[in-house]
Amino acid sequence: MKKILLFLLMGVLSSFALHAQTGNVSGKVRNSVDRNYLSQVKVEVLGTNLSTYTDAEGNFLISEVPQGKHLLEFILQDFKSVSMAVNVVAGSTIDLKVVELVPSALSQSLKDFDFSSLTDEELDDEGSKENISGLLASSKDVFVSNAGYVFSQLRFKTRGYSSDNTSIRMNGMLMNDMENGRGYWYKWGGLNDATRNQEIQYGLGANGFGFGGFGGTTNINTSAKDQRVGTKLVYSYSNKSYTNRVMATHSTGLMENGWAFTVSGSRRWGDEGYVDATFYDAYSYFLSAYKQLNDNHSLNLTVFAAPSERGKGGASTQKVYDLVGSNYYNPYWGYQNGEKRNSRVSKSHQPVFMLNHDWKINEKTNLETAISYTFGRNGSTRLSWFNAPDPRPDYYSKLPWNSKSPEAIENLWKTDPNVRHIDWNRMYQVNSNDPNAQYFLEENRYDAEQLMANTIFTKEINNNWNLTAGLEYTHYVGSRFNVMDDLLGAEYFIDYDKYAPASKRDNDMNRPDRKVKEGDTFGFDYDVHLRKGGFFAQTDFTYNQWEGYIGGEVNYTNMWREGNMKKALFPDNSFGESSKKDFTNFGVKGGLTYKLNGRNYFKANAAYTTRAPFLRNSFESARTRNVWVDDLKNEKIMSFDAGYQLRTPFVKASINGFYTRFEDQTEVRNYFMDGLGTNSKSAFVNAIMTGIDKEHMGIEIGVEARLTPTLTAIFAGSKGQYIWDSRPNLKWVEENNGKPYDEQTVYAKNFYVAGTPQTAATLGLKYSSPKYWWAGVNANYYDDIYLDFFPGERTSAAVQGLTPGSEVWNSRINQRQLPDAFTLDLNFGKSWKIKDYYISLNANVNNVLDDTDIITGGYEQSRSDNTGDREFGDKLYYYYGRTYFVNLSVRF
Repeated sequence: MKKILLFLLMGVLSSFALHAQTGNVSGKVRNSVDRNYLSQVKVEVLGTNLSTYTDAEGNFLISEVPQGKHLLEFILQDFKSVSMAVNVVAGSTIDLKVVELVPSALSQSLKDFDFSSLTDEELDDEGSKENISGLLASSKDVFVSNAGYVFSQLRFKTRGYSSDNTSIRMNGMLMNDMENGRGYWYKWGGLNDATRNQEIQYGLGANGFGFGGFGGTTNINTSAKDQRVGTKLVYSYSNKSYTNRVMATHSTGLMENGWAFTVSGSRRWGDEGYVDATFYDAYSYFLSAYKQLNDNHSLNLTVFAAPSERGKGGASTQKVYDLVGSNYYNPYWGYQNGEKRNSRVSKSHQPVFMLNHDWKINEKTNLETAISYTFGRNGSTRLSWFNAPDPRPDYYSKLPWNSKSPEAIENLWKTDPNVRHIDWNRMYQVNSNDPNAQYFLEENRYDAEQLMANTIFTKEINNNWNLTAGLEYTHYVGSRFNVMDDLLGAEYFIDYDKYAPASKRDNDMNRPDRKVKEGDTFGFDYDVHLRKGGFFAQTDFTYNQWEGYIGGEVNYTNMWREGNMKKALFPDNSFGESSKKDFTNFGVKGGLTYKLNGRNYFKANAAYTTRAPFLRNSFESARTRNVWVDDLKNEKIMSFDAGYQLRTPFVKASINGFYTRFEDQTEVRNYFMDGLGTNSKSAFVNAIMTGIDKEHMGIEIGVEARLTPTLTAIFAGSKGQYIWDSRPNLKWVEENNGKPYDEQTVYAKNFYVAGTPQTAATLGLKYSSPKYWWAGVNANYYDDIYLDFFPGERTSAAVQGLTPGSEVWNSRINQRQLPDAFTLDLNFGKSWKIKDYYISLNANVNNVLDDTDIITGGYEQSRSDNTGDREFGDKLYYYYGRTYFVNLSVRF
């Protein structure tokens, strides 16, 4: 008994001794501009596992802080983080009184900028892989927060990844496209204020919503309870994709009756963007309704969409650009009755309904469950023709250098708009002579219907350890079909396949010789189905000097095609359901962070996962038949990264190294080829590449240094090497008879991943005046940009008969490197507080030097000659010249 009493006494005394060696830190946090106190500010004692959040009145208290000197950091989205040194005295409380946070000029500007309207090629659903690096500018990583928006202007992809490697979630629900894995931010374009609450994990790391992507995870919180209370009105003016934008958002906050509401809407429009005939007309709407049912349960309903219609711009060759005298020539439009008309018009409206339930089981246990439903239309128009000459103005046979009278044709190109642009009037005239349309406008539709459900369980095991686990299910149907948009004056179009022989030209044997009218489906019509379920679990820990996590996932994917037309070319395997493919996959990841002290951090992460091939690359020709790509395999991905972070009141810096390997990727591309079709004639073919391996490695550096209380210098740089690391197998299949050709090896090993600068750097200065105005300048450099190559010219057959080392040989086998680029950007703004109104005016000017010769990317055409001059030329995209974006907002 005495031993027990002695033991208890020693425990009590040691507890007192422990508390005697600690102290407390308290204070209030407010906005430096409007003097309003800020809630949900994270206050963290760096180098320890101590942190808290401010309450509704801005108060905070951190207890039992070890005595001695510490660095406190105050973090809130859209505000500059503040680091403050404190000296904790044992047994006492340090009252910091009031800590002020300054709104981040860059962050505010980025939130108001609309990343759904970057450039036409970036928005093209087929032609590019969207990058979302600009939206990662809210990340705590010093490199990303300073480079994200700046680099995205030149289509920079962080670490060279396409967006299918970045997980985008909304209220925990995955928003990536089910057919190709990409993240499309345009689906909520114009809803900047309603979607501003974002939790971001850059690169590998722990997150509470799922296994995550190798490029990172972004979760957008739309709960009405967490929205900023009040009303915000916005007007913007730009010369990029649209000219005008208006937005309005109102949030009630959590009311006494337990309800909270947020409504938001916007319109973006312009008769013409930076490129000719690229009109823009988009709306958006948003509703979030939150109800606190009781102390443990709450519901939140979110409804949003961003219906849009816009005219596209297209790429052309350098010869055509020089002929016209502009690198922004758009071949997609022409004059009709004196008005500009674009043949490529994109239309989209895909509403999302989402219901979230939060169950607070106890103080340390929580269960979040959600269900969402998405449906709607997405499509793009294009010109088509049957038994008629190609109407495209930059078709190779219409160009001066392919004419017997080059000088006369060149003169017409420069003087006659009906020669250098689409001649709409002529097509109407041709159609007037025949009720069966020879020219018409079709809309390629890719509608979708998706039902998703997930549940996420979180448990605080103790003060150091947490557990997160979740289940997720997806039911997806993607509908792909063709709609007759405009018969261009004709009465009908007989639904024939123009590439098929006369005996097999019916696109639907169930409706032979069908006369198609405007609004009818024709050409092709099929659905793709996907069912996917998965489980993930993650445990993470935090100690004074160590943080870490380990996680894993397993998922199952089932998919198939269902044809809705019985094509005469493929009567046995075009109609009805295909066989079904099943893929089981798994992933594991883990990471450690060592906190040497409150200022120096070392981290390392590793992951390995497999994933099912994307639906878009799983069929030889999904629009014609139920034939799977041979020997489909799960893709394997292995990734490592490691880095160092420095965080002091005056300098923040990071350096990260990374390595990622992708194995067994599959790509299906479509080309119009000469000499490969039946009897060596021209044909539309499918190019199927399997066994694609790629390596991404590099280093990222970010530095942000306060030179004076008002002047900050920043540097961000990325040097990567993103290469093909295999020689893929290439199989050619003639689309309209399914005939395969001899398989070939593509000699692409050590070719560079195209479409992104592999070297990028920015050096900038930011000035923040105590009188609430700011200005910044960034000088940017980009290099190692490569053109997407045509695989058919990297085979032994393509160079057969050519002299090794000759100009023609080198033209065939070498990948084109694009010129390096330098740009200069400016941003500035001013804030006012007038009674209860907070007014902000900011502006960005990009490419201040108006350099119109910067190539951002492009692709090789499938047709070429044997002269080494590439008669058909490479299609190129150019960075816009000087552009601006001006934004005025009023909040009250």
